[in-house]
Amino acid sequence: MRITWLLEVADQLWGGVKVALENANWLHRRGHQVTVVSRSAAPTWMQLECAFRRVQDFHSEHLPDGDVVIGTFWTTVPWAVSAGPTKGVPVHFCQGYEGDNPENESLRERIEAVYRLPGVQHITISPHLTRLLRDRFGVSAHEVVYAIDHAVHFPGSQRTPGKPLRVGLVGPYAIAWKDLPTGYEACRLAHAAGLDLILVRATNVPPSPREQNTPFPIEWHTQVPPAQMGEFYRSLDVMLATSSGAEEGFFLPAVEAMACGVPTVLTDVPCFREHQERCGNDQYALFVPPRDAAAMAEGLVLAGSLPQVRTSLRNGGIALAAHYHGDRHGQQFEAALQQMTKARTDRGTLRLVGSTAPASDNGIDTLRRQLRSLGERLQQAGSLQPAARVLTAAHCLDPEDTELLHAAANAQTAAGAPAAALRLYDDLVARGADDEALHTGRGQALHALGRMPEAAQAFRAALAVGTRSADAYNRLGVVLFQAGDVRGARQSFERALVLQPDHRDARANLTALPAA
Repeated sequence: MRITWLLEVADQLWGGVKVALENANWLHRRGHQVTVVSRSAAPTWMQLECAFRRVQDFHSEHLPDGDVVIGTFWTTVPWAVSAGPTKGVPVHFCQGYEGDNPENESLRERIEAVYRLPGVQHITISPHLTRLLRDRFGVSAHEVVYAIDHAVHFPGSQRTPGKPLRVGLVGPYAIAWKDLPTGYEACRLAHAAGLDLILVRATNVPPSPREQNTPFPIEWHTQVPPAQMGEFYRSLDVMLATSSGAEEGFFLPAVEAMACGVPTVLTDVPCFREHQERCGNDQYALFVPPRDAAAMAEGLVLAGSLPQVRTSLRNGGIALAAHYHGDRHGQQFEAALQQMTKARTDRGTLRLVGSTAPASDNGIDTLRRQLRSLGERLQQAGSLQPAARVLTAAHCLDPEDTELLHAAANAQTAAGAPAAALRLYDDLVARGADDEALHTGRGQALHALGRMPEAAQAFRAALAVGTRSADAYNRLGVVLFQAGDVRGARQSFERALVLQPDHRDARANLTALPAA
């Protein structure tokens, strides 16, 4: 197969990037023609064996012809979809769902629209991601077992805990759902209770100022090459993983530490609990509730001081890690890609759902037009929620198209999704838009959300820049009444009737007002 990987950055050491590049190398060694395409330079922290191409953007003309084009992050998936049939089947390799990350709250609508793009094949790396894509987006994903490098991550001699106890904590402090602050608080509590410990920190980014001035010492390891991480883990007495929820797709460091024979204390979240589906028990870790520093501190004490507990966790972790092997992962990944390309061959040219024309080679512009046309047809057919999703997806392909942004916002309003609509309307306002349709739509969204004073302001703005119609004054009167401004509502209904004496809604609303 001819396989293209799209990476926003390849020269930064992140777990998802590492896995994608390891996959590229494995498929290259397997005999496939593999090209990594990235906006960044090639990685210096690992040896890339396949072809590499640095590009300014992922437009179709910058991509090699192929059988498969793989997006590895939500921003790269639309490029894979729009690349055209000569570039290959568009595939989304999902190692974690970005839409639930608190940092991405303002982008959630765009992320969800990407996950709903038609014509995409999906590969996941854990059962809870497979369920999430199925339940939230109606996607049937190919699930493959994840992998660690057992040539790097293997057990050392069983350690006798030292003094101080070496507690490992891996990851960037600033990512909220990694929840490293709770890990710090756990170490503080354990230290205050008399546990002599040193926090052994590995991070791919510079330490945060909030990680300074701790009552216990910290040993820093920054930008550790993957080939040296085994030595890091084997130096630990206990590994602590603090992820707070389902946002974590897998968290390789936990299993890598287990493979190195390190007892682990893990939060009770899906990505860690799901391991027991592979090994049939939960003897590979001490589980603690997420965001519970006291429970984590207690886990550190138990895993660091009780020989029987340490031996049980070490043996259980080593047995679990054996299930995650690179060749097994690679073979399942390869089989999934082969199945996808075979399905395309069987069907002939891939067609966009709802379109009668084959996907073309014109890239994002063509896909955006097709999605917009499909969205408009769905609106005409009364399928309002699918129309809103498709038009929002079209907007994601060209965020600068304000006309399309307006259409997506209106569709979300019609579909009964005022919060989503308001985010899109506010985006238009931020870009300097100032027209009647914008302010009216924004007022309707605010009205549906129960934010009456703000809705009244929006309807006043619509009157200021647009046509002073009876309908406009009636809308304003309704929200003023619901905001408690009976006098203002009366004036608005009366103005509506001056403009259109037979306006039935305004007449009924005026009559229903309490007497002055």
